[in-house]
Amino acid sequence: MIKNLRKRFIFAAMASTFGVLFVIMSILNIANYARMVSRADDTLIELVDNNGQFDSRDFLKEKVKTNADSQPPDKPDGKSNDKFSPETPFQTRYFSVVVSDGAVESYSLDNIAAVDESEAESYALKILGDGSDSGFTDIYRYRVADCEDGTRIIFVDCRQELESFRNTLVYSVGVSLLGFLAVFMLVLFWSKKIFKPVAESYAKQKRFITDASHEIKTPLTIIDANTEVIEMVNGESEWTKNTRDQVKRLTALTNQMVALSRLDENPEPKEKAKFDLSDVAYEVIDHFSSLSEVRGKKISADIEDGIKYVGDENSIRQLISILVDNAMKYAVESADISISLKRDGRKVKFVLKNLTDGMEEGSQDILFERFYRPDSSRNSETGGSGIGLSLAKSIVESHKGGIIARCDGDGYITFQVTL
Repeated sequence: MIKNLRKRFIFAAMASTFGVLFVIMSILNIANYARMVSRADDTLIELVDNNGQFDSRDFLKEKVKTNADSQPPDKPDGKSNDKFSPETPFQTRYFSVVVSDGAVESYSLDNIAAVDESEAESYALKILGDGSDSGFTDIYRYRVADCEDGTRIIFVDCRQELESFRNTLVYSVGVSLLGFLAVFMLVLFWSKKIFKPVAESYAKQKRFITDASHEIKTPLTIIDANTEVIEMVNGESEWTKNTRDQVKRLTALTNQMVALSRLDENPEPKEKAKFDLSDVAYEVIDHFSSLSEVRGKKISADIEDGIKYVGDENSIRQLISILVDNAMKYAVESADISISLKRDGRKVKFVLKNLTDGMEEGSQDILFERFYRPDSSRNSETGGSGIGLSLAKSIVESHKGGIIARCDGDGYITFQVTL
């Protein structure tokens, strides 16, 4: 149990770490990509505003030393261009194509060497066919704008920017993976330290339960024997009958606690052998048939014959007994307890269904928690301890199976075991 708890802790810690790293990495790379696109779009807007060229008034400056407080000239409209440096026209690779009535009218390829006229025409016609005003095609960011001669499509080479973005993405993924592995090693190391006192305390608790259970068995045996002697001398009375019932109840509870403690220590089945699961189910149901008549409840069974299963026969018998006994305790009066055992491919499915009250619709897996009992069952008539279903789940898990409990809108609760 402590091992499983530690595994869940490590999983939760690493899932949280992965989520945080993924969010940080995503934000950084999205911001980097958005910045790259924004810079390319600013360049395209500048070129669109100046008919496919950079405005010389912004960029062509005398290459002489100026005072530190000198300011670059402003545009005629009073807006200064602080998004570009004087070197931008010489660093930027771009070209443009003018298209009119679906045919190329002119090219401007002076500022790029990697594209010839046929490639420029192919890019332009593809974009016109797509019908998009801006975006990426290959390594080029483009923008479509109207001009006097038709439609001008301007392309900016983003090769270096895309390469830089890809490198940043790869580096961030690599750093995140290294960070994830580092955190995993730290969590693995510290979780062992943190859970060590918990494991020791839990081990002491299990030893106490086992020892206490064995200690309780001795006085219970004496009480039962003395009660039997009293009945032999004075005859059976209401008091002796009640005493014997309580002894049986405490003995069953003690046995369940010991079995649960053993399953916690060693979840593997004690003995695994091939047996007839159908016969076991029939035997358990027959055992409860007389009790069901006394309590006014009816058991209807649909058991497929000849189902063979490899496992601990005694544990499986106890599992079915716990589920049927639970139905006998908590099903409403005159309820029909439906039991089925069927093959389901390579698995075996055991389903028990009965009408109950005070249960909310939906999953009821909380019933398998140790010592849990619904409020409606907290009375002396049922004799429930909150251990039986927890033990049933442990038995199922020891056989690598699954068990669920679910209540439908009509008040029926269904226990389904898959082995």
